Amino acid sequence: MCGAHAAVRSLVGEMVQQYAHPTIVDMEAGLEHLSRGTIRHVDTMLIIVEPYFRSMETGARMHTLGRELGIRQVYTVANKSRSPEDDRALQQFCQQRGMHLMATLPDDETIHQADRAGIAPLDYDTSGVAVSRLAELAGTLGKSSA
Repeated sequence: MCGAHAAVRSLVGEMVQQYAHPTIVDMEAGLEHLSRGTIRHVDTMLIIVEPYFRSMETGARMHTLGRELGIRQVYTVANKSRSPEDDRALQQFCQQRGMHLMATLPDDETIHQADRAGIAPLDYDTSGVAVSRLAELAGTLGKSSA
């Protein structure tokens, strides 16, 4: 597995140096790619958490490792929030740990429908709340990378 991480790390490093456009790397959930330095060349990291304690704790560890790797911008995105209580718990957790909560996405049936259809949510139905917030998040990220 170390060889695979080294290959991805090298590829991402070359892409970041050679291209002026943002490069998005969607890594599997967990800490291994951080502990192996697979994403050491990135300047912005989004940590996706769900409103469950284990997910939030893993997100906090990822946040710490990202900072230790020197990633300049480490943001948290809450996903599948089902209630105002979930929203408050996510906000409180992030605030207590110094994590920047960039967006909260509700558990929205539109996302599930897009997934079943094999279509990107932003290309499926823009009327859903989660899709609208995804578009806002994409716009915010686009501005920060310009």
